[in-house]
Amino acid sequence: MTKRRAFTLKMLMLLGASLTAAGAFAQASAYPNKPIKLIAGFAVGGPSDGIARAIAAALSTELGQTVVVENRTGAAGVVGMDALTASAPDGYTIGLLANTTTTALHFSNKPLDIPNRVTPVGRFVSTRIVLVVNPDKVPAKTLPEFVDFVRKHPGTTLTSAGHGGLGHLGLELFAQEQKLNILHVAYRGSAPALTDVIGGQVAGMVVDASSVVGHIASGRVRPIAVVSAERIPSLPNLPTALELGLNSLQIDSSMGIVLPPRTPQPIVDRLRAALQKAVNSASYTESAKQAGNAHFFEDAAGYRAWMEKDFARWGDVIRTANIKPQQ
Repeated sequence: MTKRRAFTLKMLMLLGASLTAAGAFAQASAYPNKPIKLIAGFAVGGPSDGIARAIAAALSTELGQTVVVENRTGAAGVVGMDALTASAPDGYTIGLLANTTTTALHFSNKPLDIPNRVTPVGRFVSTRIVLVVNPDKVPAKTLPEFVDFVRKHPGTTLTSAGHGGLGHLGLELFAQEQKLNILHVAYRGSAPALTDVIGGQVAGMVVDASSVVGHIASGRVRPIAVVSAERIPSLPNLPTALELGLNSLQIDSSMGIVLPPRTPQPIVDRLRAALQKAVNSASYTESAKQAGNAHFFEDAAGYRAWMEKDFARWGDVIRTANIKPQQ
């Protein structure tokens, strides 16, 4: 190859790169100019669907375009995540990703593989989780008393929103580290599980605080501890397990906004800025308060690091407890 030809080829490559970058910039500067679809891997009407609709409304205001929620259920949200991964990386299909979904990848032996699965934008919400018991089945009123009770009553029945979910895994980790013998009773959803705790068929459960505050007030269940990072405003006198020195009993059920892999950075940046404003808007703040959720903003780098750490944590629990997918 002559020097002249090599020089020409180099210039053409640089021109191509410049045109690609210019195209991405032009695309981002016009973004968004049509409605956006938000894929949520949750059933309509549940607490997670409520989060999806609240953040969609807030993003619509910030972006100046309608953000429409599309519920794609199945395999703990993996069906929805796969649909997002296969979508065009143009910013017009976004996803609400929960760590219940990334954790579920372990049951099909799939890696997290963030770069080829999603482009993180930001994490913004955590649901507060509480451990409650049937007061007629369990006399304990504090977490140390509860640990003592379970130790003296091996095979104590406990439940959660479902087999292999974060509640189940959190209880297994708690049992592993405290050397307790518990029996996790599997249900499909927190509503039937809570019904049986109230009825006395099961001794206790870990559950989203918003689902159980009314039952706590009526005395149908007794709260033992918050098993999330912070206290719950509606239950200000209930300590966290962390405060009581039981670091293993911490269940961080959290969600963030993600895009398809290989979405151009200018579009990611535009959506990140809108998400940060949306999370701090008066409308979303009030929605999170009413639902009892913790809201915040964590950027893409922090979200990715958290996602990887969380995925590894629950993978260790699944392998140690030899938890298999429910048939």
